[in-house]
Order: sequence, then C-alpha cells, then structure tokens
Amino acid sequence: MKEIENLYNQFKNEIIEKQENEVRVNIYCDEVQEKVCPYTEEKWIYIGIIVENLESPLLDEIIKERYMNNFDERSPYFAKNNRIIHWVGINDADSKNIAKRWIDYILDPSKSGDKFYFYALGINVSKLNIENFDTENKFNSIYNRFFRSALLYALKTFFPNKQIIVENIYHEIGQQEDHEYFPWHCIYKIETQEPNITFKCSEITFLPKSHREREDGDKRSNLIQLCDLVLGMCVSLLHGINESKKSQYKKELLDLFLPLFREMIYEPENINSSYKHSGRVMIRFFPREKTKLGNQFYTERRIYYEEQKSKTLKNK
Repeated sequence: MKEIENLYNQFKNEIIEKQENEVRVNIYCDEVQEKVCPYTEEKWIYIGIIVENLESPLLDEIIKERYMNNFDERSPYFAKNNRIIHWVGINDADSKNIAKRWIDYILDPSKSGDKFYFYALGINVSKLNIENFDTENKFNSIYNRFFRSALLYALKTFFPNKQIIVENIYHEIGQQEDHEYFPWHCIYKIETQEPNITFKCSEITFLPKSHREREDGDKRSNLIQLCDLVLGMCVSLLHGINESKKSQYKKELLDLFLPLFREMIYEPENINSSYKHSGRVMIRFFPREKTKLGNQFYTERRIYYEEQKSKTLKNK
C-alpha cells in the first residue's frame, strides 16, 4: 500500500507541476498599413498584438472600464459608452473618454500588470529585400512572414519557460481573411517548430470592429478595438498627426500615453519603471539596415509627435 501511495503522490505532483508551468492565452491582432516616415520618407507597416492570459482575463476588465460598470441600457450614459473605438475615428468627447479610461487602465500596473500584454512590430518596407516577397501581393506577403515572427516573439517574451496553450487567435476582418495561407499557415508552422507552444485552434478567427451585438458585433471585438487604439497611438507618436479642429481629442490621448511610449522606445528593459512595462508592453522595429547580416531588430526611433508639439508651443 505504501508503494502505491508513493506512486500516486508522485503522479499528483507531476500533474500539479505541469499545470503550474502551463499558460492558456487568447491572442488579438490588428495592423496599420503603409505609413510614410516624416524624416526619411520610407514606408512602414505595423503589426499589433494583445495576448490575454486566461488565468487573469483582460476582456471583462476592458468591458467594465468601457461602461464604468454601468450596463443599464436605459441609462443616458450607456449610448455614450457604447461607441466603437477606432483610432482614426476618435474625433468626439464620448469616444475620447472611453479611450482615456482604457489608457488609464493600461498605465496603472496595479490593474493591468498581470492582464495587459502588448507587442507592436514596425517593419520598414523600404529597407526590405523585396525580391524575397510576392511582388504581386506585396503587403500580404510581407505581413504573413512577419506576423508569425511577431507572435513567436511576443509569446516567448511574455511567458518565458512556460508551456503555452493558444486557445484562439483573433484578427480584425480584412484582406488577410481571403488570403490562401494567412488564416492557418502561421499556426501550422509554429506548432511544427515550437514544442512549447500548442494550439487549440486550427485557423485564425476574424472579428468585426463592432462589439455591439445588434450591429452583428462580438463582445471580443472590444480587445480588437483596444489593440487598434494602442497601435494607432504608437504609430501617431512616431509619424505625427494631421492638425484639425478635432485633433484635440487625439492629442489629449497621445499626451497621456507618451510617457509610457518613451520608455517603450528608450528604456524597454527598465525594471524600475512605474509602469512595470518591461517584458510586457513592447515595440520593436525591423530592419535597422538593408542587409541580411546580424540582428536587425531595434527599439529607438525619433518621436515625431513630440517635435510637432514643440513647434506648436513655440508658435503660440
């Protein structure tokens, strides 16, 4: 009996150890297509990824922040808080206020520290060897190649030495949905090559921008909108924004996010940061030079929005 009991305890401990080493995630993705650098006139595309650790779910938290815990549809505030958040379309106070609550949540590591994981990858298309890609469908060819590497880097950095189980990958509806390889190929390649990453899904699920069920929406689209917001702010800080009467709403959000973004750019590994962003909220760029040699990923770039803002203040 003693021997059987020892075997049972050993088996139980192995199961517990395995469970403690596992992390289950959902992945939400969006992209920004070609943007021209204000300094070099080079063309860039961007990939944004939010990883949700299902042990510490993000989705319900973001929905609560959206509605300020007021889910009464008869409330005069419900419609104001039910707006679709799309960075390009933030040009009114209601949309800005929802986005501001989400940013405040991200900036507070006591709330978001074990829940919000974000990675952005900027690809300098002008420095790629284009002959390595499909010239007839250049964007999708480049995007597909770098999407897989972005997923891998994010998962391995966010959850080092973990057995990662990907329940779902979500992407905003777009041209990638109709691509021959995009919906399934990255899953197949990663699972084939990475023994510590497994997938419960065989294809990417494409979600609408809307979170509102009455508009054929999906509540999971809240995280697609969040990804769009954070990626949109990163790109606007790097490339600047167009001045208009309504650009004040974006400026308020950019000013709020800027201190964290500066640390993402200039101090990505600052473990003493008040934002606790190291290994959790990241941006990288590729390639530094048009060459196949060496590690061409880097983080430092000029933040054009700061220069725009400085010029505006000087002219006042």
